[in-house]
Amino acid sequence: MATVLLILLAFSSLLFAATGKTIHNPLIMGTTDMHQYIMPYDYMGDKPNESIGLAKVFTLIEQVRNENPNTLLFDTGDFIQGSLVGDYEADVNPLKGFDFQTIVRAYNYIGYDAVSVGNHDVTDFGLEFFDRAKSNSIFPWVSANIRLADDPKGFLTDPYVILDREVDGIPIKVAVIGFTPPQIMSWGRRHLEGNVFTQTIVEQAQKFIPVLEDQADLVIAVAHTGISTDEITSYDAQENAAYYLAQVEGIDAMILGHQHSHFPGDFADIEGIENDKGLIYGVPTVLPGSWGSHLGVIDLKLAYDWDTGEWEVLDGSANLVPVTDEVITHPLLAELVADKHEATIEYVRTPIGWTDTEITSYFSRIMDNPVTQIINEAQIWWAEREFAGSEYEWLPVLSAAAPFIAGRQGPSYFTHVQGDISIGSITDIYIYPNTVYVAKLNGEQIKDWLEAAASNFNQIDPSSAEPQHVVNYDFREYNFDVIEGIEYVYDITKPSGQRLVSATFEGNPLDESMEFLVVTNNYRGSGGGNFPHVADNVVLATTEINREAIIKYIQYIGEVDPVPTNNWKILPVDTPGPLLYRSSPEGAGYIERNAIRGIEFLEVDEAGWGIYEVNLVELSEYLEESTLQEVN
Repeated sequence: MATVLLILLAFSSLLFAATGKTIHNPLIMGTTDMHQYIMPYDYMGDKPNESIGLAKVFTLIEQVRNENPNTLLFDTGDFIQGSLVGDYEADVNPLKGFDFQTIVRAYNYIGYDAVSVGNHDVTDFGLEFFDRAKSNSIFPWVSANIRLADDPKGFLTDPYVILDREVDGIPIKVAVIGFTPPQIMSWGRRHLEGNVFTQTIVEQAQKFIPVLEDQADLVIAVAHTGISTDEITSYDAQENAAYYLAQVEGIDAMILGHQHSHFPGDFADIEGIENDKGLIYGVPTVLPGSWGSHLGVIDLKLAYDWDTGEWEVLDGSANLVPVTDEVITHPLLAELVADKHEATIEYVRTPIGWTDTEITSYFSRIMDNPVTQIINEAQIWWAEREFAGSEYEWLPVLSAAAPFIAGRQGPSYFTHVQGDISIGSITDIYIYPNTVYVAKLNGEQIKDWLEAAASNFNQIDPSSAEPQHVVNYDFREYNFDVIEGIEYVYDITKPSGQRLVSATFEGNPLDESMEFLVVTNNYRGSGGGNFPHVADNVVLATTEINREAIIKYIQYIGEVDPVPTNNWKILPVDTPGPLLYRSSPEGAGYIERNAIRGIEFLEVDEAGWGIYEVNLVELSEYLEESTLQEVN
């Protein structure tokens, strides 16, 4: 007993003898937008994809943990919805009793320290589905800007948590605060209205961060938000608020999400951003892609003062570790999710119909295409039956659809369906589990809608000899609505807001006296994308999933042939310099097989994109000839 006491006293004296400061290097790991991609598998294409998947990210996580025991792991949300695993658990074979989401089971196993609430976690399948995930998580969920409608002082989750951890055996208090895009109130109106309300991200950060500084040694923002340098009050900066969030004094590190982008990497030559070190206004930051494409790692340099017992952040940097073919799938996690993975694949292969047409989105942002064509045909078919015998039966039915899979995830992220059409094929055409909404709009309002969609394009200088890209790739493809049932033309030499130069219905210019039903989805019908008029004029908000409408249409037809009507075009412009467009390199074969004129494949760039030159004069002539052939 005396010996033990002497040892304890000696150990204690060593601790108390320590003076001055010591340097420590904890690592903060982050993931985001996993969207139920646990295995490295493309469920839409029904094939492996070795560049994604939580099971591969877990291998990277374990490597970091083995190299440095002082680690924390966070996720910024959007993980209980997304791939067909999420659909399977929410709609196909809904979770019952005490069962809960497979990916929550995986996160529990991996050992996340905290997660924030992503927009899709609450907008797509509702709060009951979210509560099932939250109540079965052994990690805390945080969001400081989602409040309870019936208790304005309450929150949907804890706004923040204080974690008691150790760095090299020394206690440290880590404050973790979460944020969610405030626009969830429009995107998920049918689930959230009357249950919660939101506040802006920066507003809540300014309120809470000073409090957290007093309570913790380290303050980490785990925010489901991206990076926008637009004015702080703009729609995009409210949604992607990290640029301004970093300017709130007191945040030591940020893990971001939502944009499916990469930082360090995608945001260069911007004031306040140091891409080489991964800093935004001095705050080490990661935005680690999506679907388990990357692991974000923040390396902090801390000093511990043994005299005062205080921690100080001296420096920090951030980097992304990509998932590659060489990263192995973690066998224990693969075993954990095997049953649900196999059940989902079986569901994916359910046959629906057949098509000889190549349904692709390779060039969907510069010309009419089979993807939006089949969606719009199905939605018009659905609406004409839905409104038969109603007060709106006499109104012409139009339909709006976007090319949802058109490069957002990189050069391989494009729709390509031909031959047998399965459930997986439908998801490749329409990835989101949106529901059908219908708005009643006049011709002028529809013109405003089309003008908003024209932000898809860059303004082209017709006198420039320099290369110019036709498309604004910062504008998300899911906001490039194509409206079927009318004819319209864009002049992309004009500035934003002035590009629609012609819009007609059956040969007559659209005007305020014309009224239409326009089929869309709950995202657009609830204000998503900040499009004018749509949300204020919804006459039917259904629970019918848009994909189900497409499935019913194809099952009814049997064999579909969605040849584009070419009802929209870009006004020809002949520039001294080349006009460029980026897409999948596979688009080169599509051009050749379909004898498309006006688009020429040039090369594959360093990032793997196929680069094409666009001759708008030749393309316009080709589309005109194709339309005449289809009519005849």
